[in-house]
Amino acid sequence: MNRTLDLRSLLAGGFLVLLLAMGIGRFAYTPLLPPMMSQYGFGAEEVGLLASLNYLGYLVGAFLAAALCRALGERNLLALGLALSAATTAAAGLSLDFSWVGAARLLSGLASAFCFVAASGVVLTALAREGRDGLAGLFYGGVGCGIVLSGLLAVPLVERFGAAGSWLVLGLLSALLAACAWRLLSAGCAERRPQGGGASFPLPRHGRFVRLVAAYGLEGFGYIITGTFLVAAARTTFDSGGAASVWILAGCAAVPSAYLWSLAARRHGALRPLILAHGMQAVGIALPVFFPQPAGVILGALLFGATFMGIVGLSLSLGGNLLPAARGRVIGLMTGVYGIGQIIGPSLAGMLAARTGSFDLSLLIAAAAVCAGGLLLMPDALSARSESSSRAGGL
Repeated sequence: MNRTLDLRSLLAGGFLVLLLAMGIGRFAYTPLLPPMMSQYGFGAEEVGLLASLNYLGYLVGAFLAAALCRALGERNLLALGLALSAATTAAAGLSLDFSWVGAARLLSGLASAFCFVAASGVVLTALAREGRDGLAGLFYGGVGCGIVLSGLLAVPLVERFGAAGSWLVLGLLSALLAACAWRLLSAGCAERRPQGGGASFPLPRHGRFVRLVAAYGLEGFGYIITGTFLVAAARTTFDSGGAASVWILAGCAAVPSAYLWSLAARRHGALRPLILAHGMQAVGIALPVFFPQPAGVILGALLFGATFMGIVGLSLSLGGNLLPAARGRVIGLMTGVYGIGQIIGPSLAGMLAARTGSFDLSLLIAAAAVCAGGLLLMPDALSARSESSSRAGGL
């Protein structure tokens, strides 16, 4: 009974960590972007740069996290990440100066990475120890729930407090959630021991791994353009409340998605569902461009929300399984490549939007990148099917 309760507490605590550090600290920027452009006086290029600074912080934090886990322990790294996430969320509302907000978004990305790595280490290790790996999708659902929460709060907060005041309120909310998450997770963190991570094993160099890493980098580039500018793009079809609702729908679709994609992987293997998810996401990103009516924008948001966390889970699972003895190094490399795509995407999209007057071209480039990632994986899916058929024939 105690073991079951501990596992539930760890899942709940990890869920809250991702909700506040990713869903709020990272993605509240999306529904708050339009009012920030008008109230802070930022243009498309500036908000694109702010997004890239956040993802640069995440990239740096992802590379630092493994070393910090060994030096500080996951418990202390999690405490640092939670405190930094709440503080930097509030800090984005303390000044309208671009340099100040940029520094806040940079450090917020660092905090997101610390929280993600530390909480993942505790929760996923506990699930593996109990043979309950399939529940990892519930943990990742915290990102989608945070997106829903930040989307629901954005419009009423902006109407009451303005864009700057909204960041302050969200920072206070993050601090309260951090306290709850810390209480649920701290015991598990204290029990977690640092691991070597298989540093003596060389990373795979064969084509299958290279294609997987490249596809994951293209996904990072394509998904983040949509994740950053979806609400701003939807403003051409909806009013401010309707555009925020589109983001909420994407979050609702994201909440169960990682778990559902993990079920599909257990039935069909991870590769074919991963390719399908790439294709569905590419269609979802492009739909608002070709069908700018409300139905097209809404369906596109649902397809986007239903796939982006699934692609993360399936890709990291495939990569880790290619070299289980060095799983941490493999996932670290993949996260780094994904992060590079995230840094390039928003800045490029912001520049294109400033020059074309819309986000249509940016969304089409994002859809093409995600589609290309899925196509890169096709030879491996065909090869796996051929090998399976050969084994069946041999029987």
